[in-house]
Amino acid sequence: MPCVLFRILWEGLVGIPLSHLFGYNKGPWLANSTQHIFGGFARNTRQKRVLECFWRFSFYTAAWIYGIFVLWDKPWLWDVKECWIGYPFHEIPRSVWWYYTLEATFYYSLLLGAFFDVRRSDFWQLIFHHVVTLGLLSASWAINFVRVGTLVLVSHDIADVFLEGGKLVRYAGKHKMLTNVCFVLFMSSWILTRLTYYPLIVIRSAFFDAADLIQPDYQIFNPLQVPYVPRLIIIMLVALFLLHIFWTYIIGKIVVRTIQEGEAADVRSDSEDEAEEQEVRRKRLTKTKQQTKKED
Repeated sequence: MPCVLFRILWEGLVGIPLSHLFGYNKGPWLANSTQHIFGGFARNTRQKRVLECFWRFSFYTAAWIYGIFVLWDKPWLWDVKECWIGYPFHEIPRSVWWYYTLEATFYYSLLLGAFFDVRRSDFWQLIFHHVVTLGLLSASWAINFVRVGTLVLVSHDIADVFLEGGKLVRYAGKHKMLTNVCFVLFMSSWILTRLTYYPLIVIRSAFFDAADLIQPDYQIFNPLQVPYVPRLIIIMLVALFLLHIFWTYIIGKIVVRTIQEGEAADVRSDSEDEAEEQEVRRKRLTKTKQQTKKED
């Protein structure tokens, strides 16, 4: 709840003035800020969609920078086997404690906010993602698998920075080239972190290194052997990766559309945006057909 309140204040006191400064909104910003803080945050408006993106962009950017700062001198950032060596006697530095706490609080706020935010086309997939992420954070904290948890967090946040940044640029409707650049950066970071680093480094190590370095007689694929929580964590890691595969399919469709139309669309659009985009594409197609007929 504190994170939700902070978000509302951040959007109202920082997001709205900036949105007026960069031309997203018009009118008296002070009145708009007051209205947003005292109930406007629950309304389905274009301003609200921009502010939602601004909030997520702000957090993911700050969280990724802070995560890199916290983990830069930690051995497990450079060698994933350090997540398991010496377990369970891993001390949790105060900076890592804050990093984990802030990320968990943020995902709780996303789960709560999803029910009054603008409904996205992949609403239930996002709910599933937030639940799995919170499950991973809780379970990893309970058995002190915090090191691998930090790797999951820092590798996931960077793609969302470019995703939300690209949406903000796209909402402005003035910088087509910059929108495409953001999409390329997003797609590149997505492939490198969520489709390469996460499965080939993090998940692979959880499957093949963890047991050998912690408990050599532990059989990952024996559901009757205790403890059960490490197996549960691996299941959630794989579930998260399967969700990445689903979103990669959506990204592939966006790539095809970008090649055809010359401008990147929104990877996770809300239902209203999706309808608007379909109408724009329909008008473009009609105009193209009319021009073709005239030429014939």
